[in-house]
Amino acid sequence: MTSRATVPSRHHLFLLSLLLAPLTGLAQEEGSTPARPAEDAPRVPDAEKPKQDEGPKLDLEGLEDPAGTGTAVPVPNAETPGQAGQETFTERLQPTTTLAQRAAAILDRTTLGGYAEHDFILPQQGVSTFRNHRYVLFVYSHISERVSTATEIEFEFAGSPLKRDGILGAGEVLLEFSVVDLMLTDWATFRAGVILVPVGAYNLRHDAPAQELPERPIAYTTVVPTTWFESGAGFLGGFDLGRDWRLSYEVYAVNGLDAKILDGQGFRAARGSHLEDNNDDKALTGRVSVSPFLGLEAGLSGYTGAYDLEGRRVNMVNADVFWRLGALDLTGEVVRAFIDPGYVQGFPNNSTANTRDRVPTGMFGFYGQANYRFRIEPFFRLLPDEWKEGHFTASLRYEEKDTDTEFITAGDVARLTLGLNFRPLPPYVLKTSYFWEKSGGDGVQPHAWSGDFWKDGHWTFLASVAYLF
Repeated sequence: MTSRATVPSRHHLFLLSLLLAPLTGLAQEEGSTPARPAEDAPRVPDAEKPKQDEGPKLDLEGLEDPAGTGTAVPVPNAETPGQAGQETFTERLQPTTTLAQRAAAILDRTTLGGYAEHDFILPQQGVSTFRNHRYVLFVYSHISERVSTATEIEFEFAGSPLKRDGILGAGEVLLEFSVVDLMLTDWATFRAGVILVPVGAYNLRHDAPAQELPERPIAYTTVVPTTWFESGAGFLGGFDLGRDWRLSYEVYAVNGLDAKILDGQGFRAARGSHLEDNNDDKALTGRVSVSPFLGLEAGLSGYTGAYDLEGRRVNMVNADVFWRLGALDLTGEVVRAFIDPGYVQGFPNNSTANTRDRVPTGMFGFYGQANYRFRIEPFFRLLPDEWKEGHFTASLRYEEKDTDTEFITAGDVARLTLGLNFRPLPPYVLKTSYFWEKSGGDGVQPHAWSGDFWKDGHWTFLASVAYLF
């Protein structure tokens, strides 16, 4: 690796607001809303104003009002719906109540849904393959007028066992998101559980059916290790500032990152445990976003916490923006991490996780993306009636990541992506992309404006299908 003296310049689904918002020149769409609080999504033209008083509400097509459907077990002579619900939940807790009776009492309050993504990858360097990338289940339940819960479970590459290089091993089944919300006021909700860390917008809105490109931004799988989830508690909410402006916020205390911080992987292996805190220090993280008018949102977020037993810290700041201009969406983020010098040794003395690997002292990354939606009318006239309100999206994204700002290494990557997708219905999308990338493994800093990027880089073709159910 080559030393350098300077650093280069420069919350469950997305609520599918970007999928469901009316598009300029396009017919109106019908869709569904995933389990994320409204504050997680930018306000878009003609979209309904966000409301936090519902907690992590999940609105699926055909589900009119999960909060107002009553209970499955009627309560005679109930004076109010709230009283009936309270008596029913008390009845569910009786020792003599069977599991079937308990389930029946909440069926009309609970919704099951999810999304999935399946890929085909054809690299210039390597072997082509189909990948059953992810299958995600989410469950939402409205416990009472002010209490609700939402959970998201992911099976990545079909879970376990996972065959890699001909050997069966453990796969990945994760509880990525599992919270219980208590609405305190119209502008403040208390949340506890497995929380999506609000560093940037992408980690909160990473769900595949809401994205236009098959691959996540490279800096937002490493510097911000999407999906980044931590056990903790805190508050979220939002309120209007005058007639048009709206401010939204999330702030939490979490177990936080541990010492397994590595060049190349970034913070991905350092995501915290849901069982223990390696250093008895609680990290603080939060995001504030402002929307001055429908279709524009800007956010600023951060993270601070100790990563080892000696109190060495990680500090991170992120800025994000989303702007809708008719059929064109412009979005981007930039992140910078500052890390106290140390080693991967933040665990008890008898832990094999302790090594002498150096922890990078800084990380940096960004992406900028443009999405343009359009229709080809003769083509759509040939399609089934239910598909005739669909559209195509052309995407362009440029991005870089640097997982060790002191040196030029293979962890420095620049990538340019062209994408085209077809969305016949809001919950279903067929995506294709072609990207060109180069790393800094040869000691040369990769940038798209340098000749080495085009001379020494390589291409990959990626196609995927993603759907919400």
